[in-house]
Amino acid sequence: MHCEIKQSSVNDVAALCQLAADTFYETFRPYNTEEDIQAYIKKAYDTQVISVQLANTQQYYFAIASVNGEVVGYLKLIFNQTHPKLSGKVAELEKIYVLKSYWDTKTGAALMQQAIQVCKQHGFEKLFLGVWQENERAVNFYRKFGFEVFDTRQFQLGERWCEDYMMKLTL
Repeated sequence: MHCEIKQSSVNDVAALCQLAADTFYETFRPYNTEEDIQAYIKKAYDTQVISVQLANTQQYYFAIASVNGEVVGYLKLIFNQTHPKLSGKVAELEKIYVLKSYWDTKTGAALMQQAIQVCKQHGFEKLFLGVWQENERAVNFYRKFGFEVFDTRQFQLGERWCEDYMMKLTL
């Protein structure tokens, strides 16, 4: 399967919002209530919110992955982030998701390579992310790219508090 990756624009807002909602739902619904998942999706993947972010290419970078013309994954970077335990020029990989039916197609790896390449092109020294500690598949995926745990944080999804690893990659 050949995966094509392109930088997203405001023209991709509808497809991006739908993909984001779908991938978040299938990834986290088994662990959370329907109400909590729907509330998060409504807030985080609102078309107005995503449209504003897509238009701000100085702060955000989105890319979508397609296989045979079907949009199957995406990533979101936030440039010029800070973290008390990181120094230098830092970016955050806030989102990287692939539809479950495409997990074993190397689409996630292609998206990660895109994220790393974009960060290097923009002169970032470090890339960091947060990942739910119980998501062993994702943690192992990030480790394969050289990410290492440097901190933890709590993330609230509705009524539930989740423990996240904070992982970094020196570029």
